[in-house]
Amino acid sequence: MAFYKFTAKLSLLSFSFLKKLTAFLDAASSGFWLGVMSEKSLDYSDELYYGRNKSYSNDKYNLSGLFGWEKTIIEKHFSHAKNILLIAAGGGREALALSRLGFEVDSYECNPGLIEYGNGLLQRNGVEKAIKYLPRNTVPVELKKYDGIIIGWGAYSHIRGNKKRLSFLEGLYPFMHQETRLMISFLWTSSRDRRDKIVRNLSNFLRTFSRKEKTEPGDKLEPDFIHYFNEAEIKDELTQSKYRVIDYYNTEYGCLIAAI
Repeated sequence: MAFYKFTAKLSLLSFSFLKKLTAFLDAASSGFWLGVMSEKSLDYSDELYYGRNKSYSNDKYNLSGLFGWEKTIIEKHFSHAKNILLIAAGGGREALALSRLGFEVDSYECNPGLIEYGNGLLQRNGVEKAIKYLPRNTVPVELKKYDGIIIGWGAYSHIRGNKKRLSFLEGLYPFMHQETRLMISFLWTSSRDRRDKIVRNLSNFLRTFSRKEKTEPGDKLEPDFIHYFNEAEIKDELTQSKYRVIDYYNTEYGCLIAAI
């Protein structure tokens, strides 16, 4: 074989090998830490991630308004809504955009740093209502009926475990009436791959030693916890919680509209 052909083939093989090795190491790292970290450690990891990632606490991002797919869904399903409960408000992007559209918005967030930034943003832009603190995966103590409930961008994917997610969904019942629309956005996938199996198998092996709840298919660390849903899974969770699924989107981002 000519030397130039040999080196070309060797180069292609090396890149292919490195790509597979990198993917394996990434999955193994995710599975290891997901297996050994406690619930408190995972919560703190999420807090650290959003504290260090300044992209969610800057004016350029939070003044950008609703994403295209969000705007389409809001116009379709929330056109008759007057007041909205927004949980996981982040740095205020959605709260500000919805307020500018004329909605009365009650906003809640679990990250103190994002709350501080978000309230400054809202105040500078003439929005009187402040973002309030709400512990992770909980609902407000103050009961009030809303025409619409929005779980902030991707926040539902940060809730660990089917049981916690179902409990959270059921906790929203008192805030809804028959016409209320619930909007949940999430990370989605069309299929589970080899990486998912590595993460799940390794993390569950390690979790047996600490008797923690099993990792579910779709659980990952990137580097904070995230759960990827497929269409059947997200719809099944809403059905388990006695919701009616009204609409489903995954063209740009995973999103589901439901009602009681």
